[in-house]
Amino acid sequence: MNLQLDPNNYEACPSYNEWLDEQYSEQADGILDILGYQPRPSFVLFTMSPDTYEAAFSDFTQQREEGIKESVCNQFPSPIAYYFYRFENGYESDLQRLHLLRDTWESVIDILHALAVAECRHRNIQVADPLKFKDLFTDSIAKRLENIERITNQLSAEGIYPSVAKISPAATLAAMKELNQSRNAFSHSAAQSEAQARNWISDAYVDVVEVLADLDGLEDIQIVRYLSQVDGTTLRCEIFRGHSSTRTIQNIKISHQQMLDSAEKYFRPGQMLVIADGLIFGLRPMICFREDGVGHTTRLCIFRKTRGEAPNRRLEYEIIGEAVRHEEDRNNFAIEINELRGLFGLEEE
Repeated sequence: MNLQLDPNNYEACPSYNEWLDEQYSEQADGILDILGYQPRPSFVLFTMSPDTYEAAFSDFTQQREEGIKESVCNQFPSPIAYYFYRFENGYESDLQRLHLLRDTWESVIDILHALAVAECRHRNIQVADPLKFKDLFTDSIAKRLENIERITNQLSAEGIYPSVAKISPAATLAAMKELNQSRNAFSHSAAQSEAQARNWISDAYVDVVEVLADLDGLEDIQIVRYLSQVDGTTLRCEIFRGHSSTRTIQNIKISHQQMLDSAEKYFRPGQMLVIADGLIFGLRPMICFREDGVGHTTRLCIFRKTRGEAPNRRLEYEIIGEAVRHEEDRNNFAIEINELRGLFGLEEE
Protein backbone atom coordinates (compact mmCIF):
# COMPACT_ATOMS: atom_id res chain seq x y z
CA MET A 1 0.00 0.00 0.00
CA ASN A 2 3.09 2.23 0.08
CA LEU A 3 3.02 5.15 -2.37
CA GLN A 4 5.51 4.69 -5.17
CA LEU A 5 6.61 6.50 -8.30
CA ASP A 6 6.98 4.90 -11.71
CA PRO A 7 9.41 6.69 -14.06
CA ASN A 8 7.35 5.44 -17.00
CA ASN A 9 3.92 6.37 -15.66
CA TYR A 10 2.99 9.92 -14.70
CA GLU A 11 -0.31 8.71 -13.19
CA ALA A 12 1.38 6.32 -10.75
CA CYS A 13 0.87 8.70 -7.81
CA PRO A 14 -1.93 11.24 -8.42
CA SER A 15 -1.74 12.69 -4.90
CA TYR A 16 1.93 13.57 -5.45
CA ASN A 17 1.11 15.31 -8.72
CA GLU A 18 -1.61 17.32 -7.00
CA TRP A 19 0.86 18.31 -4.28
CA LEU A 20 3.42 19.47 -6.86
CA ASP A 21 0.76 21.51 -8.64
CA GLU A 22 -0.21 23.14 -5.34
CA GLN A 23 3.43 23.91 -4.53
CA TYR A 24 3.84 25.70 -7.86
CA SER A 25 0.57 27.57 -7.44
CA GLU A 26 1.58 28.81 -3.99
CA GLN A 27 5.08 29.86 -5.07
CA ALA A 28 4.11 31.41 -8.40
CA ASP A 29 0.84 32.84 -7.08
CA GLY A 30 -1.10 31.43 -9.99
CA ILE A 31 -1.28 28.76 -12.66
CA LEU A 32 1.40 27.93 -15.22
CA ASP A 33 0.47 29.74 -18.41
CA ILE A 34 2.62 29.66 -21.55
CA LEU A 35 0.96 31.83 -24.20
CA GLY A 36 -2.41 30.43 -23.22
CA TYR A 37 -1.18 26.86 -22.85
CA GLN A 38 -1.67 25.71 -19.25
CA PRO A 39 0.09 22.40 -18.60
CA ARG A 40 0.18 20.87 -15.15
CA PRO A 41 3.46 21.85 -13.45
CA SER A 42 3.83 18.30 -12.19
CA PHE A 43 3.63 16.93 -15.73
CA VAL A 44 6.20 19.44 -16.96
CA LEU A 45 8.54 18.38 -14.15
CA PHE A 46 7.92 14.67 -14.82
CA THR A 47 8.66 15.13 -18.52
CA MET A 48 11.46 17.68 -18.50
CA SER A 49 13.29 16.95 -15.23
CA PRO A 50 12.65 13.40 -13.99
CA ASP A 51 15.44 13.63 -11.41
CA THR A 52 13.87 16.69 -9.79
CA TYR A 53 10.45 15.07 -9.97
CA GLU A 54 11.78 12.06 -8.09
CA ALA A 55 13.88 14.08 -5.61
CA ALA A 56 10.90 16.09 -4.35
CA PHE A 57 8.94 12.92 -3.59
CA SER A 58 10.52 12.49 -0.15
CA ASP A 59 9.38 16.01 0.86
CA PHE A 60 5.86 15.13 -0.23
CA THR A 61 5.74 11.83 1.65
CA GLN A 62 7.11 13.41 4.83
CA GLN A 63 4.64 16.30 4.72
CA ARG A 64 1.78 13.93 3.92
CA GLU A 65 2.70 11.58 6.77
CA GLU A 66 2.83 14.44 9.26
CA GLY A 67 -0.58 15.62 8.08
CA ILE A 68 -2.07 12.14 8.48
CA LYS A 69 -0.63 11.79 12.00
CA GLU A 70 -1.94 15.20 13.05
CA SER A 71 -5.38 14.36 11.70
CA VAL A 72 -5.53 11.00 13.47
CA CYS A 73 -4.35 12.40 16.80
CA ASN A 74 -6.70 15.39 16.79
CA GLN A 75 -9.74 14.49 14.68
CA PHE A 76 -10.26 10.71 14.78
CA PRO A 77 -12.50 9.03 17.38
CA SER A 78 -10.80 8.94 20.78
CA PRO A 79 -9.87 5.24 21.00
CA ILE A 80 -7.89 5.40 17.75
CA ALA A 81 -6.43 8.82 18.49
CA TYR A 82 -5.36 7.90 22.03
CA TYR A 83 -3.42 4.78 21.09
CA PHE A 84 -1.86 6.30 17.98
CA TYR A 85 -0.73 9.39 19.90
CA ARG A 86 0.91 7.18 22.50
CA PHE A 87 2.50 5.09 19.75
CA GLU A 88 4.06 8.29 18.41
CA ASN A 89 4.78 10.17 21.62
CA GLY A 90 4.17 8.14 24.77
CA TYR A 91 6.12 4.88 24.72
CA GLU A 92 8.89 3.76 27.05
CA SER A 93 10.29 0.92 24.95
CA ASP A 94 9.91 -0.58 21.50
CA LEU A 95 8.06 -3.54 22.99
CA GLN A 96 5.51 -1.16 24.48
CA ARG A 97 5.38 0.77 21.22
CA LEU A 98 4.55 -2.44 19.36
CA HIS A 99 1.63 -3.05 21.71
CA LEU A 100 0.40 0.50 21.11
CA LEU A 101 0.54 -0.06 17.34
CA ARG A 102 -1.56 -3.21 17.81
CA ASP A 103 -3.97 -1.27 20.01
CA THR A 104 -4.28 1.39 17.31
CA TRP A 105 -5.01 -1.24 14.67
CA GLU A 106 -7.59 -3.01 16.83
CA SER A 107 -9.25 0.29 17.74
CA VAL A 108 -9.72 1.14 14.07
CA ILE A 109 -11.48 -2.19 13.53
CA ASP A 110 -13.45 -1.82 16.78
CA ILE A 111 -14.86 1.55 15.72
CA LEU A 112 -15.76 0.36 12.22
CA HIS A 113 -17.36 -2.78 13.65
CA ALA A 114 -19.36 -0.84 16.24
CA LEU A 115 -20.56 1.55 13.52
CA ALA A 116 -21.62 -1.34 11.26
CA VAL A 117 -23.51 -3.14 14.04
CA ALA A 118 -25.13 0.12 15.18
CA GLU A 119 -26.43 0.96 11.71
CA CYS A 120 -27.67 -2.58 11.19
CA ARG A 121 -29.69 -2.32 14.42
CA HIS A 122 -30.91 1.18 13.55
CA ARG A 123 -32.08 0.14 10.08
CA ASN A 124 -33.89 -2.90 11.51
CA ILE A 125 -33.00 -5.01 8.47
CA GLN A 126 -33.42 -8.77 8.84
CA VAL A 127 -30.05 -10.51 8.67
CA ALA A 128 -29.41 -13.80 6.90
CA ASP A 129 -26.62 -16.35 6.60
CA PRO A 130 -23.64 -16.34 6.59
CA LEU A 131 -23.77 -13.69 9.35
CA LYS A 132 -24.81 -15.09 12.72
CA PHE A 133 -25.82 -13.38 15.96
CA LYS A 134 -23.00 -14.93 17.98
CA ASP A 135 -20.49 -13.54 15.48
CA LEU A 136 -21.32 -9.99 16.60
CA PHE A 137 -19.85 -10.75 20.03
CA THR A 138 -16.62 -12.30 18.82
CA ASP A 139 -13.24 -11.50 20.33
CA SER A 140 -11.54 -12.20 16.98
CA ILE A 141 -10.26 -9.20 15.03
CA ALA A 142 -10.41 -11.20 11.80
CA LYS A 143 -14.04 -12.11 12.47
CA ARG A 144 -14.93 -8.48 13.16
CA LEU A 145 -13.49 -7.50 9.79
CA GLU A 146 -15.59 -10.25 8.25
CA ASN A 147 -18.66 -8.95 10.10
CA ILE A 148 -18.12 -5.46 8.68
CA GLU A 149 -17.98 -6.91 5.18
CA ARG A 150 -21.07 -9.08 5.66
CA ILE A 151 -23.16 -6.33 7.25
CA THR A 152 -22.16 -4.00 4.41
CA ASN A 153 -23.17 -6.61 1.83
CA GLN A 154 -26.53 -7.29 3.46
CA LEU A 155 -27.43 -3.62 3.84
CA SER A 156 -26.32 -2.99 0.26
CA ALA A 157 -28.57 -5.83 -0.90
CA GLU A 158 -31.47 -3.91 0.67
CA GLY A 159 -30.56 -0.80 -1.31
CA ILE A 160 -28.80 0.90 1.60
CA TYR A 161 -25.30 2.32 1.22
CA PRO A 162 -24.12 2.07 4.84
CA SER A 163 -22.00 4.67 6.58
CA VAL A 164 -19.22 2.19 7.27
CA ALA A 165 -18.89 1.43 3.54
CA LYS A 166 -18.46 5.13 2.78
CA ILE A 167 -15.66 5.34 5.33
CA SER A 168 -14.09 1.98 4.47
CA PRO A 169 -14.80 1.00 0.85
CA ALA A 170 -14.46 -2.60 -0.26
CA ALA A 171 -10.88 -2.13 -1.49
CA THR A 172 -9.75 -0.64 1.83
CA LEU A 173 -11.50 -3.36 3.81
CA ALA A 174 -9.90 -6.05 1.65
CA ALA A 175 -6.48 -4.51 2.23
CA MET A 176 -7.11 -4.45 5.98
CA LYS A 177 -8.08 -8.13 5.96
CA GLU A 178 -4.90 -9.02 4.07
CA LEU A 179 -2.70 -6.95 6.39
CA ASN A 180 -4.34 -8.41 9.48
CA GLN A 181 -3.32 -11.88 8.29
CA SER A 182 0.14 -11.10 6.97
CA ARG A 183 1.78 -8.74 9.48
CA ASN A 184 3.42 -10.07 12.64
CA ALA A 185 2.76 -6.72 14.32
CA PHE A 186 -0.98 -7.45 14.31
CA SER A 187 -0.71 -10.99 15.66
CA HIS A 188 -0.82 -11.65 19.37
CA SER A 189 2.54 -13.37 19.27
CA ALA A 190 4.95 -11.74 21.68
CA ALA A 191 8.08 -10.12 20.29
CA GLN A 192 11.11 -11.69 21.94
CA SER A 193 13.31 -8.60 22.02
CA GLU A 194 13.45 -4.86 21.45
CA ALA A 195 15.10 -5.51 18.09
CA GLN A 196 12.32 -7.84 16.97
CA ALA A 197 9.70 -5.33 18.10
CA ARG A 198 11.41 -2.62 16.03
CA ASN A 199 11.46 -4.90 13.00
CA TRP A 200 7.77 -5.74 13.33
CA ILE A 201 6.90 -2.05 13.71
CA SER A 202 8.99 -1.18 10.66
CA ASP A 203 7.29 -3.92 8.68
CA ALA A 204 3.77 -2.65 9.44
CA TYR A 205 4.05 1.09 10.07
CA VAL A 206 3.71 2.39 6.51
CA ASP A 207 0.73 0.14 5.86
CA VAL A 208 -1.01 1.34 9.02
CA VAL A 209 -0.49 4.97 8.03
CA GLU A 210 -1.87 4.27 4.56
CA VAL A 211 -4.96 2.59 6.03
CA LEU A 212 -5.49 5.57 8.33
CA ALA A 213 -5.17 7.87 5.31
CA ASP A 214 -7.79 5.83 3.43
CA LEU A 215 -10.09 6.03 6.48
CA ASP A 216 -10.04 9.83 6.66
CA GLY A 217 -13.85 9.70 6.71
CA LEU A 218 -13.50 8.84 10.40
CA GLU A 219 -12.79 12.55 10.92
CA ASP A 220 -16.40 13.27 10.02
CA ILE A 221 -18.14 11.00 12.52
CA GLN A 222 -18.83 11.99 16.11
CA ILE A 223 -18.90 9.56 19.02
CA VAL A 224 -20.76 11.18 21.90
CA ARG A 225 -22.37 10.45 25.25
CA TYR A 226 -25.89 11.80 25.45
CA LEU A 227 -26.45 14.05 28.47
CA SER A 228 -29.60 16.05 27.82
CA GLN A 229 -31.52 18.14 25.30
CA VAL A 230 -31.34 21.91 25.33
CA ASP A 231 -34.32 22.03 23.00
CA GLY A 232 -35.95 19.86 20.34
CA THR A 233 -33.01 20.07 17.95
CA THR A 234 -30.07 20.71 20.28
CA LEU A 235 -28.33 17.91 22.18
CA ARG A 236 -25.98 18.39 25.11
CA CYS A 237 -23.27 15.75 24.72
CA GLU A 238 -19.82 14.73 25.82
CA ILE A 239 -17.56 14.48 22.77
CA PHE A 240 -14.94 11.76 22.26
CA ARG A 241 -12.61 13.07 19.57
CA GLY A 242 -8.82 13.27 19.51
CA HIS A 243 -6.23 11.91 21.91
CA SER A 244 -6.88 14.13 24.92
CA SER A 245 -8.80 12.67 27.85
CA THR A 246 -9.95 16.12 28.98
CA ARG A 247 -13.73 16.11 29.27
CA THR A 248 -15.36 18.08 26.45
CA ILE A 249 -19.09 18.86 26.59
CA GLN A 250 -20.79 20.72 23.76
CA ASN A 251 -24.15 21.52 22.26
CA ILE A 252 -24.81 19.67 19.00
CA LYS A 253 -27.42 20.92 16.56
CA ILE A 254 -29.42 18.23 14.81
CA SER A 255 -32.13 18.38 12.18
CA HIS A 256 -35.81 17.90 12.82
CA GLN A 257 -35.65 14.63 10.86
CA GLN A 258 -32.77 13.35 12.97
CA MET A 259 -34.80 14.14 16.06
CA LEU A 260 -37.80 12.22 14.71
CA ASP A 261 -35.68 9.23 13.66
CA SER A 262 -33.62 8.85 16.83
CA ALA A 263 -35.10 10.66 19.84
CA GLU A 264 -37.43 7.97 21.14
CA LYS A 265 -34.89 5.20 20.76
CA TYR A 266 -31.62 6.81 21.82
CA PHE A 267 -32.00 10.18 23.53
CA ARG A 268 -31.73 9.20 27.17
CA PRO A 269 -28.95 9.29 29.77
CA GLY A 270 -26.41 6.50 29.50
CA GLN A 271 -26.60 6.23 25.72
CA MET A 272 -23.47 6.26 23.58
CA LEU A 273 -24.26 7.65 20.14
CA VAL A 274 -22.51 8.00 16.83
CA ILE A 275 -23.44 10.75 14.41
CA ALA A 276 -22.47 9.62 10.92
CA ASP A 277 -23.60 10.51 7.43
CA GLY A 278 -26.53 12.54 8.70
CA LEU A 279 -27.85 9.72 10.91
CA ILE A 280 -27.70 9.06 14.65
CA PHE A 281 -27.23 5.50 15.93
CA GLY A 282 -26.84 3.95 19.36
CA LEU A 283 -23.47 2.24 19.91
CA ARG A 284 -24.40 0.06 22.88
CA PRO A 285 -23.49 -2.72 23.61
CA MET A 286 -20.31 -2.48 21.52
CA ILE A 287 -19.26 0.78 23.17
CA CYS A 288 -20.22 2.04 26.60
CA PHE A 289 -18.57 4.32 29.15
CA ARG A 290 -17.33 4.44 32.70
CA GLU A 291 -16.84 7.52 34.87
CA ASP A 292 -14.16 7.86 37.51
CA GLY A 293 -15.15 7.96 41.16
CA VAL A 294 -15.64 11.72 41.27
CA GLY A 295 -17.15 12.17 37.82
CA HIS A 296 -14.28 14.24 36.39
CA THR A 297 -13.23 11.84 33.64
CA THR A 298 -15.19 9.58 31.32
CA ARG A 299 -13.50 6.55 29.80
CA LEU A 300 -14.83 4.79 26.74
CA CYS A 301 -15.19 1.04 27.09
CA ILE A 302 -14.84 -1.18 24.01
CA PHE A 303 -16.45 -4.62 23.94
CA ARG A 304 -13.96 -7.48 24.06
CA LYS A 305 -15.72 -10.76 24.91
CA THR A 306 -18.65 -12.45 26.62
CA ARG A 307 -18.25 -14.24 29.94
CA GLY A 308 -20.23 -16.58 32.16
CA GLU A 309 -23.41 -18.58 31.78
CA ALA A 310 -27.05 -17.69 32.46
CA PRO A 311 -28.17 -16.20 34.76
CA ASN A 312 -24.77 -14.59 35.45
CA ARG A 313 -23.73 -13.63 31.93
CA ARG A 314 -21.43 -10.66 31.55
CA LEU A 315 -19.80 -8.54 28.88
CA GLU A 316 -16.12 -7.73 29.21
CA TYR A 317 -14.83 -4.35 28.04
CA GLU A 318 -11.44 -2.76 27.56
CA ILE A 319 -11.25 0.64 29.22
CA ILE A 320 -9.47 3.03 26.86
CA GLY A 321 -6.49 4.60 28.60
CA GLU A 322 -6.36 2.08 31.42
CA ALA A 323 -4.57 -1.27 31.45
CA VAL A 324 -7.56 -3.03 32.95
CA ARG A 325 -10.72 -4.77 31.81
CA HIS A 326 -14.21 -3.98 33.09
CA GLU A 327 -17.23 -6.28 33.24
CA GLU A 328 -20.88 -5.30 32.90
CA ASP A 329 -23.97 -7.37 33.60
CA ARG A 330 -25.33 -8.50 30.24
CA ASN A 331 -28.82 -7.58 31.45
CA ASN A 332 -27.78 -3.91 31.43
CA PHE A 333 -27.88 -4.14 27.64
CA ALA A 334 -31.00 -6.29 27.33
CA ILE A 335 -32.84 -3.81 25.08
CA GLU A 336 -30.01 -3.52 22.58
CA ILE A 337 -29.14 -7.22 22.62
CA ASN A 338 -32.74 -8.28 22.08
CA GLU A 339 -33.10 -5.82 19.20
CA LEU A 340 -30.04 -7.42 17.61
CA ARG A 341 -31.42 -10.90 18.25
CA GLY A 342 -34.63 -9.86 16.52
CA LEU A 343 -32.69 -9.09 13.34
CA PHE A 344 -31.69 -12.76 13.22
CA GLY A 345 -35.19 -14.03 13.98
CA LEU A 346 -34.20 -15.10 17.50
CA GLU A 347 -36.33 -14.90 20.63
CA GLU A 348 -35.54 -12.44 23.39
CA GLU A 349 -33.19 -13.58 26.11
